[in-house]
Amino acid sequence: MVESFKQSEKKEEADAPKKKFVHSMLDEEEVEVKRLDADDIEDCVKVMRKCAFDVTEVEVGNIIAYGKSFGATVNRMLVGVGLAWPARLDMESKKITSGEANALYMEDPAVLLAYEGRGVRRILLTEREKEAVSSKLRYSIGYLYEDIPKGDIASYITEAGSALEKLYLSESYEFFRTEKGILAFKKVG
Repeated sequence: MVESFKQSEKKEEADAPKKKFVHSMLDEEEVEVKRLDADDIEDCVKVMRKCAFDVTEVEVGNIIAYGKSFGATVNRMLVGVGLAWPARLDMESKKITSGEANALYMEDPAVLLAYEGRGVRRILLTEREKEAVSSKLRYSIGYLYEDIPKGDIASYITEAGSALEKLYLSESYEFFRTEKGILAFKKVG
């Protein structure tokens, strides 16, 4: 009896329609960008925590309230978060100071691992730069916290930089050493 069962099972498998193999579902998905609002706080925190950011809903909510942060979605699911807020960059000292905002500070983007290498960081960077321009700010800025050895920062980034550092370099950002890390800045307005 066992043999006849196995044979009938094989026959059913042979008669069943063949499943199509999709080479890569990601090739067919489109990344969309949206301005983040209060309804997105919980999802933002989830994405950021999955990317090892230590954040709270209150912190993220306070930043989103500025209206300058963006999210990347695929099929309406948040896959990347680019927080940003107005800041004042003193170009002489290359420090962020108090006063009227002239720059948009961009937090490192959080991108879910499954969407790495799909251009999500670049999309979030571009949207935040556009926001800086439309807000009549002069600079887009961010900090690179990794220890970059003494010497030419751009050469080091070219050889051993992170994806974000290489993105800044490819988008014509300049770099300046500060006590808080490497300040990446670009004149946008």
